[in-house]
Amino acid sequence: MPPKTVSVTGFKNSGKTMVVEALVKELSTRGRRVGTLKHTADDIDLDTPGKDTSRHRDAGSIATGILQDNTTALFIDERLSIHQAAEKLGMIDILVIEGFKTVDTHARVIVPREDGDVEKLSNGLEIATVKIPGSRYTGAALTLDDATKIADIVEKKAYPMLPGLDCHSCGYDDCKSMGAALLAGEAELSQCVGYRTDGALKVNGVDVAMGNFVRDIMKNVVLGFIKSLKGGEKARKVEISFEVIDDE
Repeated sequence: MPPKTVSVTGFKNSGKTMVVEALVKELSTRGRRVGTLKHTADDIDLDTPGKDTSRHRDAGSIATGILQDNTTALFIDERLSIHQAAEKLGMIDILVIEGFKTVDTHARVIVPREDGDVEKLSNGLEIATVKIPGSRYTGAALTLDDATKIADIVEKKAYPMLPGLDCHSCGYDDCKSMGAALLAGEAELSQCVGYRTDGALKVNGVDVAMGNFVRDIMKNVVLGFIKSLKGGEKARKVEISFEVIDDE
């Protein structure tokens, strides 16, 4: 099962990292495997200039890794989508994202600096508001002392990240509307094209929407070939993966 996902969202210097720390610590003490992602607009060095991995990349490597006994670091010199980056984190139970204010594919915790921030950051997917010491926000909110409550809310309400296709296959106008319905208990995750059990398609690791008609045709054609093969007569679940080689 993909990890439940929540973003901790706020404007610069709102205290997002402090909230992430408190949430990750509490979830980890409960035995949850927690992964994190952070978005930054700053142009910062992610590697140490002059060190071996940096020299590998300077020489032209587009993907570099360094392995220690208990840690692995990967440097991939291309922009990954939030979904692609999440998949690189491996087997986790809960994904906590810092930032990504404009992404509408998952639940969010809002961290306001001052009055008016909640309204600016609200997208209908918020499940909690948390303010840190020194915040000028005067509305109702949890605090860092309420880490247990915040974690309870995340475990109860957060859902796996939706694909962001806005494909209407789930019956809603977009993924944000689908997410709001999930939070309200009015939808099931299986309605989403990325989590359907009756057939899904991924291209380059990204979910591709298929209507019921296309899905049924593809499934029937593939099953027709598979059941003609030795060992495929009693197929129950089929997974196919292959590389597309450019003739040029």
